[in-house]
Order: sequence, then C-alpha cells, then structure tokens
Amino acid sequence: MALELPKFAKKGDSSGGGKAKPDVVLKITNFFDKNPLMKIIIPVILFVILVAVILFIILGDNILLSDNSDLHEDVTANSNQVEVIPGNNVIKDKVVVDLIDADPLSPDILASAKYTGYVTGSSGLKTALIQIGSQNDNLILAIGETVGDSDWELIEITRDYVVFKAGETTKKISVS
Repeated sequence: MALELPKFAKKGDSSGGGKAKPDVVLKITNFFDKNPLMKIIIPVILFVILVAVILFIILGDNILLSDNSDLHEDVTANSNQVEVIPGNNVIKDKVVVDLIDADPLSPDILASAKYTGYVTGSSGLKTALIQIGSQNDNLILAIGETVGDSDWELIEITRDYVVFKAGETTKKISVS
C-alpha cells in the first residue's frame, strides 16, 4: 500500500507552478517494514493514554465534572466558626512506630506523649492536640480515634487531661 503525496512547487518555479508531481511518494508500509516494533509500540502508547484519560475522569475526584462556582465566594470566619477536623494521625518517629509494630498495647507508646490542649468546634466536637515521640509528631484526635496503628484509643477529653484505653488498661495524660 503506497500513499502518494503531491509536491508543490514554489511560485515562480518553472517546474509546474503549483501542480502536483507524483515524484514524492511516501510509503507507510515501508516505514513499518523497516520498524516492525512500531506496529506494537504505537498502539500500546495510544492505549495507555486512553486509559490514563479515562482514569483521570473517573477517579479524578470529579474535577472536570464538578461545579466550582463556590470557589469564587468570599469566605471569612471568626475563631468561633473554625472547627479542627480530626484525622491527623500520622506518626513519623521511628521509635514510636517500632513500639506500635512490636506491641500495639504497650504502655511505652504513650510514654513520650504530651497533651497540649484541645479545641471545641461550633458543633461541640472536641479534638485533642497530642505531641508524641522525640520528633514531637502532632496528632489531632477525636474521641474514638487511636494513636497511629496502635490499640490506644482516646476515650475522654477534658480541659486538664485526656484518657486513652488499650484493652483493659487506661492511661491518663495531663496537660503539659
């Protein structure tokens, strides 16, 4: 299979003044004969691009399909309207992580924990601010959340202390 493409002459050229000449022939099949791997590579690349676009649309948190009209609103809040959302439960300190991996019930997990205070949101949700480990990882925990992947669950938040429970053991940590 050969595809013939015309060759156009420049204006003023005596070779035909813009008429197509069949002297330039592009043979697509020759390209694939010389590069047989391209018969596989080009469709694979196109398939990968198609899959990436589909995944972006489906799993992209509805970025393309969502209504972003609320992004242009002027939002202001005073300190009574701001609520700390629990869920910052990442411990980076290797010593604490190793303790959790060795024994999730170990009281040594909370040995370095410091209770720095709490925040009460407008809905009444209390979140405790806990520092743990030598790197002072900051945890924001609500009642029912655990310290990292350990079994130490926060069961009480007060102004002066927090209480954690793991199994039948409880540990009270006062404000530092």
